[in-house]
Amino acid sequence: MTGAILARSSSLNEIRVFRLLRFRVYTANIRLRTPILRRIRDIFSILHGICVTFPHKSRELCYSPNMNYSNENIGIILINTGSPASPEPSDIRPYLIEFLSDKNIIRIPHAVWLPILHGIVARNRPKKTAPRYRQIWTPQGAPLLVESLAQRDELNKRFAQEHLPLIAEIGMRYGSPSIKEALQSLKQQGCKRFIGFPLFPQTATCTTKTCKEKFLQSASDAECAGFIEGYAHNPLYWKSLAQSITDHWIWQPGSKLLFSLHSIPLNDVKAGDTYLDEAQQSLSETAKLLGLSSDDWAIAYHSRFEDSRAWAAPHPKTVLSSWADEGVQRVALVTPGFAADCLESLYDIAFVAKEYFEQRCRAKGNTPEVSYIPALNHRSDHIDLLFDEVSKAVKSINNKISF
Repeated sequence: MTGAILARSSSLNEIRVFRLLRFRVYTANIRLRTPILRRIRDIFSILHGICVTFPHKSRELCYSPNMNYSNENIGIILINTGSPASPEPSDIRPYLIEFLSDKNIIRIPHAVWLPILHGIVARNRPKKTAPRYRQIWTPQGAPLLVESLAQRDELNKRFAQEHLPLIAEIGMRYGSPSIKEALQSLKQQGCKRFIGFPLFPQTATCTTKTCKEKFLQSASDAECAGFIEGYAHNPLYWKSLAQSITDHWIWQPGSKLLFSLHSIPLNDVKAGDTYLDEAQQSLSETAKLLGLSSDDWAIAYHSRFEDSRAWAAPHPKTVLSSWADEGVQRVALVTPGFAADCLESLYDIAFVAKEYFEQRCRAKGNTPEVSYIPALNHRSDHIDLLFDEVSKAVKSINNKISF
């Protein structure tokens, strides 16, 4: 028995793979609605476990009838992008190489791209990036890692308070601590099976998918208990985001709120990514909780690559420039796609975008007032949200699933 059957698809339109010993059945773009296909699935489920996809919640979990999750420790790997070990070029370089070697990030064939990456990009880019990292670096280290560790610790406290056999650990997609290092740490703490949990509310190929691939490469089929994909649909996400904004900024007539998320290539959207729809839906719900009208807020997409691909728009500078031209002076900036503050939120938005709007306002003879709303980080309501997602995942594993 090979253990849990792993479903390796991440959306409704991807290929679902069911393993039955050495025999594989592939179903593409089929929701298994016909009686024959449902019957085949039921037979496979009875013999070798159950694989259930929750399409509207973007969550996929895998089960085996021989596994009893209630009597063993389950490791929860909290996955984020990662950071270099230090803000120095010598540490930025290996991190950058790993990041830009990911085929989900750069789609150029490796035979062409890797010589360019190692020969040109990795030699020059770290020197340009280092001052940005130095500006946001803390005495404890990279803000993303510091906050991720705090999230882990708070989540583990919650697990202990609820007497749950769960242990959380940090595993970064790039850099250290890696997903493999997280697995090793959790194994030393008695965990035999693991749930991957990328901390990206909205799902995308360049975030959730690449994290899932790395997780599945790092753990064996028998070790993989499940994988949580996206939580922008969770009302607790909307509520914690709205409360965080309210804690730092109060809307007044004439004020504007800008949600800025990482941009993605539009080709990914055409291929099935629901990132833009998830962003629009979840942030619309957040705006409702804040009592904002459609004229009071906007969504922008930052950090697009300088290449020939078309990217999600508008850019934050486009929106901020328009607002400055309209005479808007009071603006709040928030990055809802980041579970923890990082280089992009603290430098690109809190510093560069903020300074850009201030300059545009002053050029119009106005006095700007710009607020940056921190990422949710390790706020208690954010921990409530993460705990809720993990709890539902584990409950789904322990429950008997019926079709």
